[in-house]
Amino acid sequence: MELIQLWFQILGCLCVLLLVTSEDVQKQSNKTVTIAETSSDLGTHNSSGMIYGDYNRSLSRNVQKNIPSSYEDFCILNGKGSSYEIYHRYNCYIDKSSSGKWNFSELRKYISLINAFYSFKVQCEKGAKISLPYQSKSKNIVKLYVQDCILTDYYADFKNQELDTFPDVMEEYVLINVQYETSLRAFRENAVLKSSTQPSNLICGDEETLKIMIKRNTTLDIIHDVPIDMNRFAMLATELIENARLSTHKCVFKKLHTLENSYTIRNRHYANEMTEQKLYPELKILNVSHSNIYYVPEQFKNWWIYFEALKYIDMSYNHIQDVRFPISLSGIWGKPIPNLTYDLTHNEVSQISVRLFERLIPNERIFVNITNNPFNCTCTDEMKEVLKYIQETDWNSVKYKRYQYFRDLRCHLPESIRGRRLKDLTVNDINCGFELMPVTVALSILSFFLIIFLIVILKYRREIRILFFTRFDVVLPCQPVELYEDKEFDAFVSYSNDDEGWVRELFEESKNERLAHLKFCMHQKDFIPGKTIFENIVKCVENSKHTMIVLSQNFLNSHFCMWEFQEAFQQSIVERKRHLIIILLEEIPEKDLPSDLKRCMKTFTYIRKDDNIFIDRLLYSLAYKGKKGNALKAKAEQVNLGYIDQKENV
Repeated sequence: MELIQLWFQILGCLCVLLLVTSEDVQKQSNKTVTIAETSSDLGTHNSSGMIYGDYNRSLSRNVQKNIPSSYEDFCILNGKGSSYEIYHRYNCYIDKSSSGKWNFSELRKYISLINAFYSFKVQCEKGAKISLPYQSKSKNIVKLYVQDCILTDYYADFKNQELDTFPDVMEEYVLINVQYETSLRAFRENAVLKSSTQPSNLICGDEETLKIMIKRNTTLDIIHDVPIDMNRFAMLATELIENARLSTHKCVFKKLHTLENSYTIRNRHYANEMTEQKLYPELKILNVSHSNIYYVPEQFKNWWIYFEALKYIDMSYNHIQDVRFPISLSGIWGKPIPNLTYDLTHNEVSQISVRLFERLIPNERIFVNITNNPFNCTCTDEMKEVLKYIQETDWNSVKYKRYQYFRDLRCHLPESIRGRRLKDLTVNDINCGFELMPVTVALSILSFFLIIFLIVILKYRREIRILFFTRFDVVLPCQPVELYEDKEFDAFVSYSNDDEGWVRELFEESKNERLAHLKFCMHQKDFIPGKTIFENIVKCVENSKHTMIVLSQNFLNSHFCMWEFQEAFQQSIVERKRHLIIILLEEIPEKDLPSDLKRCMKTFTYIRKDDNIFIDRLLYSLAYKGKKGNALKAKAEQVNLGYIDQKENV
């Protein structure tokens, strides 16, 4: 499974050339490992559990026959343990001058001939290298601690069948702030190897004896020593994953009680890789902090199935937002379910609720720590319930005592109460005294509809004025002043005989009930016999309040129709009012219009035949929109105002 993880790291390096800076490495090395079981055998430690300090090379050394003589330049015997008959503990400091000289394979071969057990603690100066193969299997190295080193020869043991002759002896295997250095050529050569052809001890390492395994901030640096064929690389990676998952060998770490793999970018299958081919019957501490994890996997929620003895899981400093766990664990597992503590501190849990509290508190098998998360305490009904719950709950009672820390959870938002504890807040502190949000939403909605309403009013103001007048007999303000005229006809209709059918259908009495109250002058019934056509045209125009031109191509082709238009046009000028009304019976190209008619269409009202409110527009144009008693006053004002030419597209 670690080979799968290596592949994901290689893929990441190829895509983004991920490198860990020295500042990140130094920052990450400050994570504390509290492992009581190792304290008696680690020698002198700092807070990170590893050796620091300057090694004084002027110290007198005994003749050290237990390691190669060349190693005496950078390794010091630090005493003998009492756990074994002969147990040598060495501290090694690798600087630039000794970089590359500490070689695990060479050392393993030398000490395998000595009847003794060894512990090595290796610390490197920045940039210094040591040779350390995958799994670091040997006959008599019991504890291996490596910090701040660049590790080479990752694949050195992949074909070393001698590993199967080595017994399991390693108890503590710790790598902190190390960087694997490998090449694409080496990966290509070893990725094709089947697990059946590899040493069986390479797959699981020292599974019988390993007690502590810590891999903290382990990264990968790829040396591009061969051209990259991404298709071939993807095929090799796929084969590697399939080979690992189809392996019939299951690793059983019988004594492993502490497992850490932190400060590592995780792929989404990391929990599957950890549990599919591996068993941890005695694991008590699991640390996957600082690993870019976004959710708690099902294997961790149902931990008792995969980790029978687990007591503490550290998932701090990740990106987890949702905290959901099984409500009841009784009756699921045939064995006793161990109690477990989840450390979810310093994640991205922002929403808290009474429902969340009530799901966690009754579950006696788990304890979840969610302190130091960015909680959003903005005023909501849910947040008001939380504050009430915090204030009214008896946190000293047996049921709630474990989760007393809920009272001390601190808010991150809003900024006005950032850092304040829940137990110190009231609804007024979170701006619930005035329900600003509902008011804001209501005003926003009202403003939106008001803007839409104003846009509609402005765009269709003419149509609205017409419909109010024709449908409700309401004259809206700001109407132009009109002079009431007491003439014989409401309108003289000028049209071509070729359009007579449409005209008679519309304007003859009783044909259209909405126009029945109006009196129209039409040449076929109102021209006086014995008078010339021109005299009849003049009389009809003068005796009508308006002249309606039914404009069509037929109208333009008729000389009599054009005479009627000219007379109506002159009458409009004489009366200084909007006497002329044009009904557009069909679309006519502008180039076919005479200049006077073209000018009139830009000045006087015209109505399209196919207008949806044609009758309303016609009625509005013909109607007097004033009071008869104000006729004289209106006439005087009309004279003062003068004639204003403007287009009104009705």
